Amino acid sequence: MDVITKEVKSNGQLIRIHGFQTGRLAIKQSAMHSKKTGVWPTLKSFRDKTFADWLPVWCWAIEHPEGVFLIDTGLSSVVNQKHYFRKIDIISRYYFEKQMKFDIAQADEIDQQLKKVKLDSKAVSKVILTHLHIDHVGGLPYFTNVPVLVNEREWQSKDGAFPGLFPDKFTPEIVTLSEQFQVFQKAHYITQRRDLLMVETTGHTTGHTSVILKVDEGLLFFAGDLAYTQSRLQQQQFSTTIKSHKQSIITCQKVKEMAQKEKVIFLPSHDHQSGNRLANLTSL
Repeated sequence: MDVITKEVKSNGQLIRIHGFQTGRLAIKQSAMHSKKTGVWPTLKSFRDKTFADWLPVWCWAIEHPEGVFLIDTGLSSVVNQKHYFRKIDIISRYYFEKQMKFDIAQADEIDQQLKKVKLDSKAVSKVILTHLHIDHVGGLPYFTNVPVLVNEREWQSKDGAFPGLFPDKFTPEIVTLSEQFQVFQKAHYITQRRDLLMVETTGHTTGHTSVILKVDEGLLFFAGDLAYTQSRLQQQQFSTTIKSHKQSIITCQKVKEMAQKEKVIFLPSHDHQSGNRLANLTSL
């Protein structure tokens, strides 16, 4: 899979950003396009025989003056192994094995993708997780000696997460989002320059986090699963499996409000156009 690389500047200093596709996934059509969320609509989608279109699984590496920061770690090819989900409850196991499809080879995993831009796991200063779902934590075994930042509320709630699938003795660096950034009441600055930060974007999960990089060209908004695509953000469409429909709408409105005041390049994890949007710095 091709890598998207874009050079930008922050306060005049060069920053290089890489977008990697670590495989792809698909969920049932009715789960993808449901107007209702929660357990019951998800269970009803089990009867659906049709899968929605494949979605990419993006990860992002930022070569910054203060280090290399990796946003999410993507899928792992072990999801295709017959007994991979045996450590989780039977209903969730059925969901992953029968209600989702995964397409990823070992060559698509994040460690191999980093090599394409002459990086490796040892070069990564910090991993930042938007949330703890399996398509965002799959590459964690490659970063056992790297600090992994997780929002405190995400770690406490673990909505839709399965600790049994985490690497052995996984102990992330728990971050309390105690500051503010524009419309977001909960933020945490990662760099000394205060140009890279986490903001809480509740909805998909209780502690879901997006990552913002402030550059001279605008705000790069690495959105995780806040909305699967930019069009779904604009239309406020969500899958059945999100934690809170109400909070997702509020979060989407905040992003759109911010985009009215300055240039925001919206980069969700499952949008086919995220790479092009980064390459062209196309804003909301």
